[in-house]
Amino acid sequence: MRPLPFFLGLSLLAAPLGLGAAEIDAEDFRRLADRVNSHDEAFDAYRNTIQDLRTEVARLRAENDRLRTQVNTPRNYATQEQITKLTEQIREVEKNRTADKQQFLDAFEKLKSLPPTVVVPPPSSRPKATETSNRPTGDKPTPTKEPATTDKPTPAPPATPELPGEFYEHTLAEGETLSAVIDAYNKEHGLKVRLAQVLKANPAIKDPKKLRQGQKIRIPVVK
Repeated sequence: MRPLPFFLGLSLLAAPLGLGAAEIDAEDFRRLADRVNSHDEAFDAYRNTIQDLRTEVARLRAENDRLRTQVNTPRNYATQEQITKLTEQIREVEKNRTADKQQFLDAFEKLKSLPPTVVVPPPSSRPKATETSNRPTGDKPTPTKEPATTDKPTPAPPATPELPGEFYEHTLAEGETLSAVIDAYNKEHGLKVRLAQVLKANPAIKDPKKLRQGQKIRIPVVK
């Protein structure tokens, strides 16, 4: 307890009452002491409240400074020119995608207009050739015998051998050559196919050395 505030409080409280120092008894002294103590406690409470308010004000000032710095700091925002340029790029990509889609649809329509080709893959055993004539697939041509005559037949001039109506369809593998394919079919199926006959059966082949993987080739059945 502080001596000065205590005696000062006693004098202030005793003055309104008109009491002198000699007229204050023990009970009055106790009451006066209690009132002084309560004033001291209130004073301490006010002082703590002021200190808390100062701390809060300091915190608010620091927060205000931080926000002001954040607002004044320049940011990397996109300009209107950059947004316009990006929009044009997106439109160009969409335009190219639409053009590619239309090109694919046109190519698909052209493929649909082509005549269908029936492909019969050769089995593991000795396969049957595919007929391109009006006979059922797999039937072998039946030789026609001319009726016997008593007259001696006149030998006909040798005709140019035509391609047979039967053929195998082969799909080229990577690195496979036309000569290797012909040799493989001649050995496996007992054929006697030559390069000229294969080229005649495949008029689309202009250069036997320029073939691509996955290209389909007709191998005529020549025995």
